[in-house]
Amino acid sequence: MMEYRGYLAAVEFDDSSNVLHGRVINSGAYPIATFEATDTAQLRREFHRSIDEYLAWCEEDGVEPKRPFSGKLNVRLGSELHAAVAAAAAARGMSINSWIVGVVREGTNAPYRTTRE
Repeated sequence: MMEYRGYLAAVEFDDSSNVLHGRVINSGAYPIATFEATDTAQLRREFHRSIDEYLAWCEEDGVEPKRPFSGKLNVRLGSELHAAVAAAAAARGMSINSWIVGVVREGTNAPYRTTRE
């Protein structure tokens, strides 16, 4: 994973062409940028250039750029699961939000952050 200006990129290696392919993954359903290179230093430069060009294009055309995910997520659980989540959170003395963040973090092995979720 690579990060630049809040955007995250996933990288894959194409063994048949010996090329690294990258794409922005945290800006919605479709990547705002894709890029490729034959080595990691060039890949990082191409990622930065792609993001900078995308943001410059948006500014030039007066278009609001797709921003990295905000951190807000609306999830529909159904009433039974919602009640179970509320009970689990209450049993641990936590808010539902804090409990869900902890479960998701554990399930994804995401690092702990001290800033507000």
